[in-house]
Amino acid sequence: MVQSNPVPDDADRPRSTTELPEVVITPHAGLEGFTEAMRSMTRDFAQSRALAWRLFRRDISAMYRQSLLGYLWLFLPPLATVSVWIFLNQQQLVTIDTGDVPYPLFVMTGTVLWTAFNSALMAMQEIMGQARSMLSKVNFPHEALIMTAFAKALLNGLPPILLLIPVMIFYGVSIGPETLLFAFGFLTVVILGSALGLAFVPIGALYDDVGRAIQLGLRFAFFVTPVIYAMPQAPGLTRTLLTLNPLTAPLVSSRAWLIGSAEALPSATLLVFVVSLLVLALSTLAFKVAMPHLIERISA
Repeated sequence: MVQSNPVPDDADRPRSTTELPEVVITPHAGLEGFTEAMRSMTRDFAQSRALAWRLFRRDISAMYRQSLLGYLWLFLPPLATVSVWIFLNQQQLVTIDTGDVPYPLFVMTGTVLWTAFNSALMAMQEIMGQARSMLSKVNFPHEALIMTAFAKALLNGLPPILLLIPVMIFYGVSIGPETLLFAFGFLTVVILGSALGLAFVPIGALYDDVGRAIQLGLRFAFFVTPVIYAMPQAPGLTRTLLTLNPLTAPLVSSRAWLIGSAEALPSATLLVFVVSLLVLALSTLAFKVAMPHLIERISA
């Protein structure tokens, strides 16, 4: 006869001597939510580098996988823009005085800096669109998206600088101590574009009108920034409006430090750098706080 052993009830079972810690998850509201987001943001940035690198490689590979020209597209847009304005200026359809600086070198430097600004702004704006499917399925540090966008902005902005080297050699531009400041000006331009782009991400994720408005605004901003023309020396309405443009100071200063065109605006450039860093930090914090709500909206 087969005897069955009695099944011990819960009271007779041996208990573990170690108890799991009790974790209570509660929502944060108001200032407490921002404080918690700051602590989480500081921690997650350190943990997001590997993921950001993988996302960066994935996006770049997908972008040029089916392209015949591949990475040459990093150089073609600024070259096309420069060629158009050089042609218009040589044919005197548009007469632009750049002083002692040859116009091809002048407009190429401005276009390279504008490309860096435009790439940084648009890279941040595309965060939600490119990661929409992943955001609703995978829980990961969202700071990786910001780091990926910043890396893509540098990839799109740095290679066109190589176009300046043969042009500077051709026109005999000498390298001096001030040339090293060009890196600071370039970084300021990229941070400014990133800060402005990230600031509009939360509302842009909800309304497509924001992205269209930004693209339209960039077309207008190109002509109200001294990219293809020199900063007016005489005081007046035009100089005042250009001075109020936050991109004017780092662009004009970077060009002056590199090729010696016109006057540099070091104090204004430093101010733009500091303010851009502050706006970028606040925009990152707002992005961190808004992400749970944005994911809920885009997943609905």
